[in-house]
Amino acid sequence: MGRVYEKDLGNGYAVWAADIIEDAMIVHKGKGGSASTRVVQPMVFARGYNDDFIIAMQHPEKGTKVDKSTTYWYIVEVASRDVHGPLSEDEFNQLRAKFKVPAEISFKTVRLNADGK
Repeated sequence: MGRVYEKDLGNGYAVWAADIIEDAMIVHKGKGGSASTRVVQPMVFARGYNDDFIIAMQHPEKGTKVDKSTTYWYIVEVASRDVHGPLSEDEFNQLRAKFKVPAEISFKTVRLNADGK
């Protein structure tokens, strides 16, 4: 079975959504690219990255629904695989400054293209 969304972020990381875009999560791919470890749980709705950092915005799942009234922020240190989050926006901004995450890394919305991918 294929994924409805897949975006390679480099260094073994990707954004995957299995059946619907609300499934979007950041994963670290295993050898061969099929198995994976969840890094940021669904629903990741925006992400940015470079070789050193991945930043993400996420609406958490509440039961079987996505709670779009709540937003969490994440910073992933690629080399160490350390995940910082869930964070408030203020906590995110403080850590972003502390880790010197470049301003050039901006959030891009995770969404399906016209062809459904």
